Amino acid sequence: MSRWRSLIPLLIGCSLLTFAVTGYAASRAAYEEAEQSWAAPALKEWLDLGWLQGYPDGTIKLNEPVTKAELVSLMNRAFALTDTAPLSFQDVSTTDWFYTDFSKAVKAGYITDFEDGRIMPLQIISRQEAALMLASFVHLELPREKVPPFKDKDLILEADQGAVASLTEKGIIKGYPDGTFRPDDPVTRASAVFLIDAMLKSGIVNRTYSAPGIYGLDSAVETIYGNVTLSVPDITLRNMHIRGNVIIDGGSGDYHLIHVTVDGNILQGEGSPTVRLDDSTVLDNGGDPEEAAAR
Repeated sequence: MSRWRSLIPLLIGCSLLTFAVTGYAASRAAYEEAEQSWAAPALKEWLDLGWLQGYPDGTIKLNEPVTKAELVSLMNRAFALTDTAPLSFQDVSTTDWFYTDFSKAVKAGYITDFEDGRIMPLQIISRQEAALMLASFVHLELPREKVPPFKDKDLILEADQGAVASLTEKGIIKGYPDGTFRPDDPVTRASAVFLIDAMLKSGIVNRTYSAPGIYGLDSAVETIYGNVTLSVPDITLRNMHIRGNVIIDGGSGDYHLIHVTVDGNILQGEGSPTVRLDDSTVLDNGGDPEEAAAR
């Protein structure tokens, strides 16, 4: 018997979702190209999922540099972003292929415009710029006093140093064998996939609350792109959209969700917690906001 209740329906749902996403079939040439890359495991998985798609000739051009628009598109696919926001960038038109992707990125809060109102979507993105985008996506703290552990750290812009240092500390960014980061080097298609995949699997998109209290914003809705674990009782979550599960691992006690949407399920460990849902919805539970008890 699984430790977590409600887990089997969730796994079935994930299998069906994966089947639906993988309608895109990559070419043999794409898989052969991926197989020869240093990032082969992540690349082949992304090809299977349809997140990495090739060019008309069947190749995926792994050493080609990535534009800001392309990186945004890859991130949106990996994190299954759907919500959009209005755009006011001077250099993005509704007829551009990347319009909707930037609309999703703005809604998620990891893209902002420059002072002149431009976003420069077709500009090749550098390694330090990509680090800032990734760190902004998961709302990492970016302390300016944190110094990246690379020989060429002085070449990293001050505004990007916190992002590079934090992602390196969490094992997502890795330097070159010579101990450098090379902040101005362009991000290639292979390295873009590797970075996003590493962040997906790092656990930092998940969140754990280990002290009693009220968590969430006062008015705006915060999106969490992973699971939320409640490791002690007497926790209140408010104004959240949780893309994964709520895992109750704190035993008996009270847990309260106010204006929270849970895309997955509420999974209960040991004990008999009391879960109150006020104006909240657990979608894998049939989307019924009145079913307030964790099962």
